[in-house]
Amino acid sequence: MEAPDQTRGLNWRVGRWIPWTEIEISQQTRGGPGGQHANRSATAIDLRWTPSASHAFSPDEQEQLAAMIAHRIDGHGKVRILASEERSAMRNRAIALQRLADLIREALKPRRSRRATRPTRSSQKKRLVNKKNRSRRKQERSRNFSDEI
Repeated sequence: MEAPDQTRGLNWRVGRWIPWTEIEISQQTRGGPGGQHANRSATAIDLRWTPSASHAFSPDEQEQLAAMIAHRIDGHGKVRILASEERSAMRNRAIALQRLADLIREALKPRRSRRATRPTRSSQKKRLVNKKNRSRRKQERSRNFSDEI
């Protein structure tokens, strides 16, 4: 199914998109720039999307996406994005869609694995010297304490 603008859905990467049917967009009144206009017209955009029900991703991608954006998923399993920066509902809609695309792109970006490194010889030596000094200092304290009793 294509939208009136002849697109299949939200293009989050070249050749990859989320169908418009999976994205819920509603408008609401909200504060922000525009004075009384902002209070009287529904220009704020409330975008909701359910990643677990999306058919745009493979099972592996869905698993990675769920892990990376778990803090953004509400009790109903939806990601909610609010945009009310602009006076125009059309611009706020574009901002909300861009935020969703950025969120998905960032979550599915391949992560580099950590490469294990060894401590340098000098850092090991410094650690041991500090450890001996600390131990000696505590030993001296305990000897002085027991002599005074």
